[in-house]
Amino acid sequence: MSNQQKYLYIISGANGSGKSTLAEVLLKEKNLEFLNADEIAKELAPNAINSVPISAGKEYFKRLKLYFDNKKSFAVESTLSGNNVIRIIKRAQDLNYKIILVYSFLQNCTTCIERVKKRVKNGGHNVPEEDIIRRYYKSLVKFWNEYRYMVDEWTLFFNGYDYAPIIVSFGVRDKYEVINKQTQDKFNSILKLAKEQINER
Repeated sequence: MSNQQKYLYIISGANGSGKSTLAEVLLKEKNLEFLNADEIAKELAPNAINSVPISAGKEYFKRLKLYFDNKKSFAVESTLSGNNVIRIIKRAQDLNYKIILVYSFLQNCTTCIERVKKRVKNGGHNVPEEDIIRRYYKSLVKFWNEYRYMVDEWTLFFNGYDYAPIIVSFGVRDKYEVINKQTQDKFNSILKLAKEQINER
């Protein structure tokens, strides 16, 4: 990583899709600091992380401003189901950051729900099932139809195996190279279903 070029990595995917797993690998490899509201909540209230969302949110944006003010490379996490990360992308663009989007997906929202339940048992934060389902479909569509066009580079991972995430494809906007065709086809099928689900709502 050069001294001049600063990087913003956006580690994204639906709730329970394995963003933290990807973050661990990426942060170690790139030596990046990770801005994560859930981790901040753990710092503020280790035994009751769901009790401090407002305080954690304020601290999140305070640290975000410091990273940008100091022109530091860093990573953030997002489900991409909303629009909050757009402001971060635009700020990074204004400051000439190179923005790299990493997206993790699973084969269905049921698996996401199961993983969130497992996380809660281990002391992690809970997400209502209806939110997981809604975000699962919305996240997929927004990644493919919108967010990959806003960044400089993107990489798609499948995180449905126990051993490790696998790279499916990577590219720049709509130009991309497929590494694992079978899994890309699986993603395309899920994406089609996601679009149908959103249109029905």
